[in-house]
Amino acid sequence: MSSRPRVRAVSTATTTAGTALAAALALAACGTGGGGTAAARPSADPNAKIVVWADATRVPMVQEYQKAHPAAKIDLVTIPNESGYIETKVQLANRSGRGWPDVVFTGENIATLQAKPYDWAAPLDGKVKQDVVGQFAKSSVSNCTIEGHLYCLQNDIAQTVLWYDKGLMKQFGYAVPKTWKEYQELGAKVAADHPGYVVGALGAHGMLFTYYQSSGCPMTDAQSSTTVRINATAVECTRVNDLLQPMLDNGSVSRLDEFDPAFVALGTKRKILMLPFASWAGDFAFKPTYKTPAGQLAAAPMPTWEGESTGYSGAVGGGVWAVGKHAANPQGAVDLITWLTTDVGLQSKQPTYPAFRPAAKAWMAGKANDPYYAEDPSPVFEAQADLIRENWKYTRYAATVINGYNETVAKGIQDKQPLAGLLPKYAEQLTQAAKDAGYTVVQ
Repeated sequence: MSSRPRVRAVSTATTTAGTALAAALALAACGTGGGGTAAARPSADPNAKIVVWADATRVPMVQEYQKAHPAAKIDLVTIPNESGYIETKVQLANRSGRGWPDVVFTGENIATLQAKPYDWAAPLDGKVKQDVVGQFAKSSVSNCTIEGHLYCLQNDIAQTVLWYDKGLMKQFGYAVPKTWKEYQELGAKVAADHPGYVVGALGAHGMLFTYYQSSGCPMTDAQSSTTVRINATAVECTRVNDLLQPMLDNGSVSRLDEFDPAFVALGTKRKILMLPFASWAGDFAFKPTYKTPAGQLAAAPMPTWEGESTGYSGAVGGGVWAVGKHAANPQGAVDLITWLTTDVGLQSKQPTYPAFRPAAKAWMAGKANDPYYAEDPSPVFEAQADLIRENWKYTRYAATVINGYNETVAKGIQDKQPLAGLLPKYAEQLTQAAKDAGYTVVQ
């Protein structure tokens, strides 16, 4: 996922990747095709056309590649930004023996596309130079690596930072918290002295990544392609519950979705004092949606937990490019996704933070002089980009991670149920989804 619209689309999609997987298993049982059959793969042809599937946001990127490489033969197909769409189409191609894409832009479902019955994604080992791979943000390489093999190149990342209204903080005499304990204490002060103002929100899946992933709560901790750790009783989970429950109770952390009209109204009334959220939120939430005045918004590092000296981030979005095993021109396909993710001129113009470090530096140059911000957020963005917790991996039950949170935890929060009871229910959903996807679940 690479921007707020993409994040929102996944959460509301009616077709989940889990549903697509179940359907694909049934199709595989009665069909003969299969993405993994060597006989179905063509011999490499450096002049063959490259079939690219991308959503509308990424289409201009591919068009830029075509302009820069006029000899390249590209068949660009715009696909809907819909959960489960790519998986369903790939499995249909597996059955018919034709129709696979050579390149796709996708989200966290790369783990599904890599595994059976899809068996679509091709490993990139040896096809992308190691010195190029080494220039991507650490977490993006980790996310794209399955069983020691690289399966994708990340386009953009959405590291969380601590956004705050600098003008209001100064007016109220508050210091920006450096620890989560200080964050909780500040919330109590706000509830007592400035009721109606908020320092966070917990009512939608974006905040799952903001709080629980940044803490390291193991919900998608893939140990391998067949084993995953899910444990709602781990201290990295319970400390988040202990942090946020009092803040939900006193109202300093909202129970609403951060894009719920009622929460947006808090923004337009300038009642959002602080909000830990994705790096893209400045440009795509505070500015256009919350209407935070220019010259007021600033970004601080994520707070630290007791016993830790580093404030880790979660990731609320981020998309990847991958190549299929059936590509007739595999090196051409790899060259395309390498250019799309590493060309500094292209990436510096993208709306969200590039995963490729040299491109990120060029992208941040535009933020340094942006008058909308109270101060340059780039140093915080850059530092947090390499501090995303790595025990949250791409898994084959990614849709349930999002939809399950919205349906169980977020709904329960809005119904004023305690977090201590909601998180285990959520973990049970994830455990079942993981088992259905072929994982052994450990704690």
